[in-house]
Formats: sequence, C-alpha cells, structure tokens
Amino acid sequence: METTVALSTELEDEKMSSYNHSVLQSRLAFLLLLAYRSQYSILTELDFEFASGKTRPDLSILPKRPTNWLNDEIVVQDVPLTTIEILSPSQPLDSLIERVYQKHFPAGVKTVWIVSPALQLVTIFLPNRQHINVTEGNVTDPVTGIQVSLAEIFEG
Repeated sequence: METTVALSTELEDEKMSSYNHSVLQSRLAFLLLLAYRSQYSILTELDFEFASGKTRPDLSILPKRPTNWLNDEIVVQDVPLTTIEILSPSQPLDSLIERVYQKHFPAGVKTVWIVSPALQLVTIFLPNRQHINVTEGNVTDPVTGIQVSLAEIFEG
C-alpha cells in the first residue's frame, strides 16, 4: 500500500509536457541565456533536493557558477534565486502554486514565475504571498532585475 501511495505521489509531481510547453521552455532558456549568461546560470529541468522536498522546475536561475565537467551533480543542493514553471495543459494551477509555497519558498527561492501559455500570462510570485501579473510589456523580476519581453516569450 505504501509503495502505491509513494509511486502515485511521484507521478502526480511529474509534469506532462506538450508542444507549447516545450516551445516556451526552449524560448525562455534562449532569451535568458542571450541576455544574462554572464551574470547567472540558467538551467532547465534540474533536480533540486531542499529540506522542504524534491522539485524539478522547468527553468532555474542561480548565481553564476563555473561548470565542473569532471564532477557532475545529479541532484543539486544549491537554492536558485528564481524558478520558472510553465503550466502544462493537464496540470492544475492550484497544485503548482501549492508546490511553490511548500517547496520553493521555504528553501529560500526569492521569486517564482508561473507561465500560463493559454492566457499568454506570466505571474511572478513572491514569498510574502504577493504576486505580479504581466499581460503586456516586459516581465521584470523585482529581485534579480531580469527583464524579458512578453511579446518575445509568446512570439507566434
């Protein structure tokens, strides 16, 4: 019984991807790397193990650190400054927001972006339960100062 529950919980945490999800993840990684690769490490689908639990954000932004090609990390202990989650078609928004407040913020993540493809909306969540909805112009992270054009994110 416990094995079934654990497996079920792990599967619930796994996100189903889609074409639009993949396009947005690739585009955001490209735009962020293009503008900020000298300041930050921009990483996709990296597993983190925090005291608050394991998580795998679509993108993570960490302070710039060198890559050690001889010593890889399967699960990273460092805490990102920002994580970015892209809402998948079959993923309930409430469960994603719950994960953000139960795992990301307790670990010390400063901001979390949730990208809603169907609405062409980016919401920046802050640990104090405030959030910023961006529906036009630039997405500007209030902590890192990172800016990305919403039009470029959702370019046709």
